[in-house]
Amino acid sequence: MGIFNATAIDPHDVDKVHRHALLESERVLFAFKTVRDFIVFTEWRLLYIDVQGITGSKTSYLTIPYRSITSFAIVSAGTFDLDAEIKLSLSGLAPIEFKIGRSADVRGLQTLLASKLDR
Repeated sequence: MGIFNATAIDPHDVDKVHRHALLESERVLFAFKTVRDFIVFTEWRLLYIDVQGITGSKTSYLTIPYRSITSFAIVSAGTFDLDAEIKLSLSGLAPIEFKIGRSADVRGLQTLLASKLDR
């Protein structure tokens, strides 16, 4: 996974379309959308939903448990920057980086990730 430009969306929008990929009691806390893909932070995991193909009929779901995140960096949007950046280092996988819009709840996302790191 490389760098994505994602915008924050209402977590309920993901719940409507991809409820089948979530556990019955799993709650979406933060959700971001690129052109076709989704980056979803639930209370238990990070879920990357990759919509593939010309028609979008093929979809890949990558689950990353929070325990696999070894470190993270969040760079907030500056005066002239339009996007904030999130960088996640993962155990056994290549790092993930994506950009999110200025209006995203960067503090809330940082608090979530910090609370999920193994102590």
